[in-house]
Amino acid sequence: MADSSQRTWVLNPAGQRLAGQWIDDTLVERLREAGMQAMAPRAGQFPRSRVEAVPATDTDAHVDAVFHARGWTDGLPIVAPTVARVRRMLRFTPLGPDHALGEVDPLKGMASIEKVAANAVMAGCLPEHFPLVIAAVEAILDPAFNLRGVQTTDENVAPLIVINGPLARTLNFNAGFGALGPGWRANAAVGRALRMVMNNIGGGWPGVVSFAGLGQAGRYSLCLAENSAESPWEPLHVEAGFAPEANVVSVMRAETVVNVTGGLAEIASVMGSSVSAFSAMWSGRSTVIIAPATAQALARDGMDKRAVRQWLFENGRWPERQWRESWLFATVGDVDRWPQPVRDAAEPVTHIPQRRPVLAGYAGAALDILRLVHGCASVATDRGADRAAGNGTANGGQVLPAPVADLVAENATDQCPCDGRRNIGAAGPWRARH
Repeated sequence: MADSSQRTWVLNPAGQRLAGQWIDDTLVERLREAGMQAMAPRAGQFPRSRVEAVPATDTDAHVDAVFHARGWTDGLPIVAPTVARVRRMLRFTPLGPDHALGEVDPLKGMASIEKVAANAVMAGCLPEHFPLVIAAVEAILDPAFNLRGVQTTDENVAPLIVINGPLARTLNFNAGFGALGPGWRANAAVGRALRMVMNNIGGGWPGVVSFAGLGQAGRYSLCLAENSAESPWEPLHVEAGFAPEANVVSVMRAETVVNVTGGLAEIASVMGSSVSAFSAMWSGRSTVIIAPATAQALARDGMDKRAVRQWLFENGRWPERQWRESWLFATVGDVDRWPQPVRDAAEPVTHIPQRRPVLAGYAGAALDILRLVHGCASVATDRGADRAAGNGTANGGQVLPAPVADLVAENATDQCPCDGRRNIGAAGPWRARH
């Protein structure tokens, strides 16, 4: 074995249950049952420890190859989660590395701050992105999000993340053309980090635990910011009761993106035809993102968000006859077994359900779970802030992201803080979030 001067320490991104078992041991059995060992030929083959030593030369290439063989990537190249990189990430949250956000369904790995940071590094996040990743993880762990269902369904469901607040601009999230990619690091990396957490800590491996049909590109990353600057309506987070200056991450369950050219009538026609019977059965709803020019035209005609929502509720419907003739209706039979919004839609229009889609700017929707962002992603300009930003450059009151070269550089802090022997053990130092 190479001596310590020739090796680098990397964090283990895999999930471990509260009682200490590694979720990968379950995944190995599922791979074998499904005959899918080729997907991760070295699944379960890793040191049962918090960190492991890897060669200091070509660290990223080595870790990318090994982690891919273990099933710890999304198929795309990753950034090695070295101790130094994870430490830089942890500077942007007041939470300790052992603080547990909760269990990630379905395999119940504990989402400690350090584990989440390791996966964020792997996804290509800058340290400044980390508070937003934490907020997104908190959102999907909310029982109302139904993460178990999202992870195990045969529908192509993925988390859709919407960013509101000053950080959306400061961290250069795209809220305009191409907001859902490609080409924007913040959008791509934050959405990808959430997927890494779902796969590596929660065990949502495709074809093994997740049976989402063909899958979809949104299951790599689905993240954008709301274009509140060009929207004539109040932003999503303000509508939900947050202050305008608050930084808020909103998350909902989403399927395929459908582009629509036209106005409300064209949007309504797609809403009525794009929802499958199965999605409707499980309370699926359409999320509508309206371009600024269209939103401004609607506002000039006197329509606010509520008026737009009401119009779409009245016109963006699946015809009742088609619903009653669907294969799923014939299977389920009893109307009372369908969710209330579906039954409401079959009745004459007298009101608008409280949680129908809301529209705003080039990015906006009525989303399920909203979380405030906490941490130091926006830092004042001084030498301390420069250090907090991971050696970023302070300029004009704004801390610029650390250069990519700094993100991938190795330095003396890549030393194992525990000689590589510490295992978090049966229970570990978890601190549950209340």
